[in-house]
Amino acid sequence: MVQLLALQGYSVHKFIPFLLLIVSLVPFSLQAENHEYEVSKVEYKNLVANLYLPKTEEKLPVVIAFGGFEGGLDTGNANGEMIAPHGVAVLGLAYFKEKGISQTLDQIPMEYFIEAINYLENHPLIDSSKIGVVGGSRGSEAAFLLASMDSRIKSVVVTTPSKVAWYGLTMPKSAWTIDGQDIPALGLELDSNAKLIDRFTVALENKTNVNKSLFKFENINGPILMISAENDQVWPSFQMSKDIEVYLKSKQFKHKIVHNSYKTGHGFSKETAPEIKKSIINHFVSTL
Repeated sequence: MVQLLALQGYSVHKFIPFLLLIVSLVPFSLQAENHEYEVSKVEYKNLVANLYLPKTEEKLPVVIAFGGFEGGLDTGNANGEMIAPHGVAVLGLAYFKEKGISQTLDQIPMEYFIEAINYLENHPLIDSSKIGVVGGSRGSEAAFLLASMDSRIKSVVVTTPSKVAWYGLTMPKSAWTIDGQDIPALGLELDSNAKLIDRFTVALENKTNVNKSLFKFENINGPILMISAENDQVWPSFQMSKDIEVYLKSKQFKHKIVHNSYKTGHGFSKETAPEIKKSIINHFVSTL
């Protein structure tokens, strides 16, 4: 079978960033707190990011937030608007499709994300012992990779996640690199006439390739919240989340694992948005 690029030829409008959907459709606030916050553009090396800082005299926990297939800053910014009012700072990060960085989801160096941690570790208003990460869809790959590579990440949220790394969008190579080398990744099987969910599902049937591309979840240094879609028509996020649960239990993972699933498609829905939003905020407030 022909190895094809992950999501090549897929319509962008079908790949709705889940947090943009949640924030735009659902006015919502937890009863606990409502902090005012300031937003500033990050000036550090080649990072493209905005920092959302709640106003307080104490050092703050922080979440590194980024999107998936859509690229840019919008999803990171949506996270900032959602989480910062609850007393947790947010670094809304772009890793492609912005000036000065890659324009496509191809060969993204994980060192870029590690530099984001370095920036936060040296920020005078951030508690560097309390850093989390949130990523959705293809961003879940970066979130899992980062958390498994760097123990400074202490809490993880992923939505419609993958358990493995995939090829990039425009070239038959891994979407991710470390030390200049490709991180093992899968390409899509079947041709572009097949349903996307079938192309991912068939690729995941190759156990040898899956084992090579599987994230080292056992190295993650904190609790994990996974949010999946039972009727996902992009990739099987529900089954992959269940597989991650089984894997971590087999490794006697010492941190808490929560998997919440919804009977929706990849982008979730207006009806499920309030509960999803609340669970993400509560996860970070309680674990950082």
